[in-house]
Amino acid sequence: MKNQELRRGEFNSYFPIEQLKPAKVNRDLVTKHAENFKSKLSSNDWLVPVVISSGYDVIEGHHRIEAAKLLGQKTVPVYIVDWINTNKEENHLDCIISLNNGNKAWNKLDYLKAFSTNNKDYKKVYDAFKSNSNNISVGNVVNAYFGYEKHIDFKNGKSKIKNEKFAKYLVNNFSRLTTKYGRKKIAAYCVREMISVAYVKAKMNVEEMDYLFKCYEQMAKKNHMAIGSITDFRPLMEIYLSDYRKKKELSI
Repeated sequence: MKNQELRRGEFNSYFPIEQLKPAKVNRDLVTKHAENFKSKLSSNDWLVPVVISSGYDVIEGHHRIEAAKLLGQKTVPVYIVDWINTNKEENHLDCIISLNNGNKAWNKLDYLKAFSTNNKDYKKVYDAFKSNSNNISVGNVVNAYFGYEKHIDFKNGKSKIKNEKFAKYLVNNFSRLTTKYGRKKIAAYCVREMISVAYVKAKMNVEEMDYLFKCYEQMAKKNHMAIGSITDFRPLMEIYLSDYRKKKELSI
């Protein structure tokens, strides 16, 4: 079998930082990460160059660039590739995501924000999180809108909103309860389990979920012992749902 010829870029040891163009589709820069890279650079010098396009758009290494700035550097070593069309945001993002899918430093918000530029579903979910960030975690907003799809699909920008109206209903109710009772009572892991019950057990039935949200609020009011229990919360919600269905059957 003939070996595939792989394309190779050019290396420049002293590329001016001022000429670099940060990616608009990249995740937000985190000061802590830049400080961490600053420490590594101080200890080990440049072991890995910044990857840029022939148009000087940064593809990989944004935090290392910030770290270099913190160290007072005017230049950074770069590896220049000419086969990534960074003039097209979608191509630029695909390359960034491909390089970072194995990077644990990227979290759900990073992926959500990055894909929101060109993906309407991700944009809606990102906007929903921004509107409710004080009351519900990004993971639970993602679960409310996308359901429990494979994590790799989400990281590759392939998740689709299951039911936008129902997702808004869930997020609004969780946000309302958190505003009223606080995050200690409306714990993120219990919200996660409630979302699972909503899709898997209640099958997006709003009438049944109205009842479960009433039960949830009563638990918060009375400081029920299962309100913050990762083991007891979901089984109790499923019991409430079963009891509701039995009562409804009897009333027919």
